[in-house]
Amino acid sequence: MYLVIVGGGKVGHPLASSLINEGHEVFVLDHDPARVAALQRQLGMIATVGDASSLRALEDAGISRAGAIIAATDSDEDNLAACQLARSNFDVPRTIAIANNPENAQLFERVGVDLVVSATDLVIANLTTALPVHPLIRLMPVADRAQELVAVKLPAAGAVIGRTLSEITLPYGTNIVLIVSADGRTKNPDADAVLEGEDEIVALSPASTTAELWEVLTELR
Repeated sequence: MYLVIVGGGKVGHPLASSLINEGHEVFVLDHDPARVAALQRQLGMIATVGDASSLRALEDAGISRAGAIIAATDSDEDNLAACQLARSNFDVPRTIAIANNPENAQLFERVGVDLVVSATDLVIANLTTALPVHPLIRLMPVADRAQELVAVKLPAAGAVIGRTLSEITLPYGTNIVLIVSADGRTKNPDADAVLEGEDEIVALSPASTTAELWEVLTELR
């Protein structure tokens, strides 16, 4: 598919690279000559200097044959203008825009932008991906901080799910104190206890191997 990206900055540049790698034909329009030069050096002659709110610039970018326009500048006004011009003047079948201000997202949708991506949602999604879903919770230090009481919730797709405690190799010196199921039931942490998704494990762990314990308990299949 031929795609026109408006804005070759922090979103548009890596997006163009990714789409090209997936086999799409991409052209980028940006008002900053330095950005265009960087795109041309790294990706070839797939970018030109132009104003997204200019019909002539969009026409020169080949918008009339594009399957979609992706407006990814840091200006919501420019993103909205580019999408509206592409739809009303060139019949581009799909319009996609970044809403840098989340308050503008509903406006974009009301005026007919097909897909609105909130910049705030992008940040939150990336942050969620970067943070552990099942964090290690340090409850209290023990024995002059040589050991600590910790809690770890097991991921549903964890490698230890369905296995008994005797089948799991825990770091040396680790003692499982309590297992609490997702519905609040407590389980006796004996060798035959079977681990289930979302179980919370409370353990007494040497401080030096707590991180290793977390890795063992949260490793995915």
